[in-house]
Amino acid sequence: MWAAVEALWDGDTVHDWFVDLVAVLYAPDGESRLATVYHRSDGPLPAVAAAEAGRALAEHLQVPFHFASPDVPDWKVPRWRTIQRPAQGPRRET
Repeated sequence: MWAAVEALWDGDTVHDWFVDLVAVLYAPDGESRLATVYHRSDGPLPAVAAAEAGRALAEHLQVPFHFASPDVPDWKVPRWRTIQRPAQGPRRET
């Protein structure tokens, strides 16, 4: 079961900064990478394209979308699960 769609910055020496779109899952508990958005010279910045796609997917699935740092590449930002779980408490399956 999907909990959220999350956008995360990452980077390397070949591609510079890019954004991963991740499915945050309740059952099984974990996450799965959905897509990686790289910068293209003829397209929008990766954060813009990833945010558009992530919001659309989250809206379609009726789950939250989380992008902690859409304006500045930063991989050390709070993750969705980190900021949501303590406030929600344990999830009960029925």
